[in-house]
Amino acid sequence: MTTCYPTAETSLLSAVAHDELRLFYQPIVRVADRAVVAVEALVRWQHPERGLITPDQFLAAAHEGGHMPLLDRWVLHRACRDLVALRDSLGGLAPRHVNVNLSAPTLATDFAEPVTTALRRTGLPAEHLRLELAEGADLDTLTHAGPCLQSLIARGVGVALDDMGTGSTDLRYLSRLALHGIKIDKEFVAGMLTNPRDHAIVSMLTDLAHGLRLHVTAEGVETAEQLAALARIGVTYAQGYHFAPALTLTELAGTLR
Repeated sequence: MTTCYPTAETSLLSAVAHDELRLFYQPIVRVADRAVVAVEALVRWQHPERGLITPDQFLAAAHEGGHMPLLDRWVLHRACRDLVALRDSLGGLAPRHVNVNLSAPTLATDFAEPVTTALRRTGLPAEHLRLELAEGADLDTLTHAGPCLQSLIARGVGVALDDMGTGSTDLRYLSRLALHGIKIDKEFVAGMLTNPRDHAIVSMLTDLAHGLRLHVTAEGVETAEQLAALARIGVTYAQGYHFAPALTLTELAGTLR
C-alpha cells in the first residue's frame, strides 16, 4: 500500500494550529554511573487519521514548506516548559539539561530572540538549555549563526555539534565558536565493534573533544558491549535504546523516580 505523506501546505501549520505535535524525551546518561544528566527533545505528530508519526514522515514537507523555524520555536518552548515542570515535581531527580535541535533553516534566521523568549516565558534558567546544531548546516550557515550563538552562550545556553563526523564543516567550525560539546553520530557507534575504522573514528573524536575540553556524547548506544567499548575509549555521556527509547513526559518522570 502506498504511504500518503503530509504535504508542505498542510503539515506543520495544521499540526501546530490543532495542537497535534507531541514531544518525547530520550535520556542522556553519564557513562560512569548511568545517571540521567540530560534529555533530548524529539518531536512527533499525533495525526488525527494516521496516529503517531515520526519526523521522517513529515520533516521533508516542513523543510519544503519553509516551516522549520516554526517547528523549532514550538519545540523550544514546549521543551523548556516541560523541564521546568520536571524540576518542580522531581527536584534533584530531574535532568539538569534539555537538548533541543536547531535546524539549518532556523540557524539562518535571527533565532536568539525566540530562544530567549522561550526561556523568559517558561522561567527555565539559560544554563539548563542545550542547543544541538544540525549536521546539515553548511559552514556559511554556521558562520552566519555565530553572533546569535555567541550571544546565547554568553547568557549561559550550551551549544553542541550534533552527529559529529558526518559533515564536512564540523572540524573547521570547532575553532570558531565556544562550543560545550559534540555528539558522535550513531552510525560510527553501531559499527565500532566490527569495523576498526569506525572504532578509530569514535576514538579520534573522543580524543579531539577531550583536547578541546568539550563534553562528548555517543548517540545510538544499543548494547552493553558498545557501552563498555565507549567507556574504555573515554566517552563521557551516551544515549540510545540500551538505556531507554524516546519517552513521553509522564513516562520520563516515572523512570526518573
